[in-house]
Amino acid sequence: MSASRELAGRWVGRMDFAPCLQEQLRARDAILEGSGPETLIMVEHPPTLTLGRRGRREDVVWTDEQLAEEQVAVCETPRGGEVTLHAPGQLVAYPIVRIDKQIRAHIQHMSDATIALLGELGIDGVAYRDDHPGIWRGEAKISSLGIHISRGVTVQGMSLNLAVAPKLFGALVSCGMPGIQMTSVADLREEPLPPMEQLARRWAELFAERAGYALRWS
Repeated sequence: MSASRELAGRWVGRMDFAPCLQEQLRARDAILEGSGPETLIMVEHPPTLTLGRRGRREDVVWTDEQLAEEQVAVCETPRGGEVTLHAPGQLVAYPIVRIDKQIRAHIQHMSDATIALLGELGIDGVAYRDDHPGIWRGEAKISSLGIHISRGVTVQGMSLNLAVAPKLFGALVSCGMPGIQMTSVADLREEPLPPMEQLARRWAELFAERAGYALRWS
C-alpha cells in the first residue's frame, strides 16, 4: 500500500498504564481538533491488569494483598474486551489514528504486523482469531487486541508477549476464559530476543507499511 499520510511513531520505554492512556486521549483530541498528527505509541507497562468494558472484577483472581505484594496495578480502560494483563516483557502498540468506519481493516493491519514480526522472530503457525481477538498459536494466546473508537479516531491497540513472567498470568482470567493458556515468544525459541526498542520500531514499520503511512520515528 502506498504511503499517503504521516504517522508519528515513538518508543516511550516503560510507562504506567494510566498516564499512557491519558497521553493517548490527548493525542486523539489533537487529531480531532486538527492540531496534532496521527500517532503510534510503543510502550512497555509495569504489571497491570486492565478491565475493558466487559471486564469483571471477579476475573481478577488474586486478592488485593497478592496484587500489592507483586506490585500489580488494576486499571479501567475504555477498550472493548475483558481483563488483560500488561507486564514487563510485553511489547504494546497504541495507534492513535483516524479509521472512521474501517474497523476491520485497522484490526487486520495490527494483526498482520504482529504476525509478520512473529515470523521474523521464527515463530510460525500463528493466526488471528476474531472470536477472542488476538494472535493464537494453536490453543495458546500470544497477543491480545482491544480498541476504543471515538468520532472515527481509535486509541488502545495490541500487545505481544515477548518474555512475560508466567506467574503473572495467574492473576486473572484472561479474556474471560477460565483455563486459557498464555504464552510468550521466549517460550517458543532458544535464541535471545532482540532489544525491546528494536522490536518496537520494527512493529511500527510493519504496521505503517500495511496501513499506508509514512513513518516518522522518534
